[in-house]
Amino acid sequence: MTDIRSVSDFLVRTLQQVDPRPLKGSELAVFARTAYPEFRPESFGCRTLRDFIRKNVPDIAEFGRAGMDVSYQLRATQEKLVLEPCAGDESTSAVYQLTTNPRLWKTFASPDSVFRLFLIPDSGMVRVLHPNAQPLPHWREIPRVSAGVLLQIGRDFAADLPDIQRSVLTPLLQEPKWWIPYFERLQSLGLKSKWIEFRRRRIREEFQRVVGGSPVTPRTTGEPIATLPPSSSEPALRSQADSIRRIAADVVQRMTESELRSLNLPLGYVMDSLTTR
Repeated sequence: MTDIRSVSDFLVRTLQQVDPRPLKGSELAVFARTAYPEFRPESFGCRTLRDFIRKNVPDIAEFGRAGMDVSYQLRATQEKLVLEPCAGDESTSAVYQLTTNPRLWKTFASPDSVFRLFLIPDSGMVRVLHPNAQPLPHWREIPRVSAGVLLQIGRDFAADLPDIQRSVLTPLLQEPKWWIPYFERLQSLGLKSKWIEFRRRRIREEFQRVVGGSPVTPRTTGEPIATLPPSSSEPALRSQADSIRRIAADVVQRMTESELRSLNLPLGYVMDSLTTR
């Protein structure tokens, strides 16, 4: 008979093989049933695999949601601070970091993001952390832009339009996921670029209101923060990023249509790409 220890160790080893990439619960379930056909969570007093992991596999932690599914990652990996280097040196303003770091922008502009933002007062750097990562005590959490603020941005944009365009867009703001039909209608009205510019400006203003946009002078006394990676110069970071993008673009150009359709792309990135073209 399959025992708890064997299944638990197998699940941990499975995540170790793909670390740091998380796996969905449905994927782990398939792997577990393939390795242990007799395995059923109910046999161990658990309703689901999620319940089994929570009770019996302390080395695995929930990473976030993947549609209706839950994704998992090694707890040791999740407990590490996930720090995204931002372009510029430590005296760069927080607003500049927001506009030059896609991960930072996406986290702040997404009310439902599982990631968190923190400002390091000593250096002025803004960092993106996994939901279960622990910031240092003196780090200041930056609240993400709220759904209400994003809705108000949509209302303000429509309010400045001619009556005929405003009458078409305003009813869409009442829908639960208003931003989807709203953007589609903006495209048909030829207002896409104007909306993108307006929205980005308002989100920058909201971020500046919450954090403040003045450069922060790096501290010159006290112990250094050991968890922070060494800063890189802006040209070097941009050069590296440009190289990665060129390689990715070259690879995509060589792929067939069927291979392109099979790509597993985060929906949030797809929506961001559509709204920034």
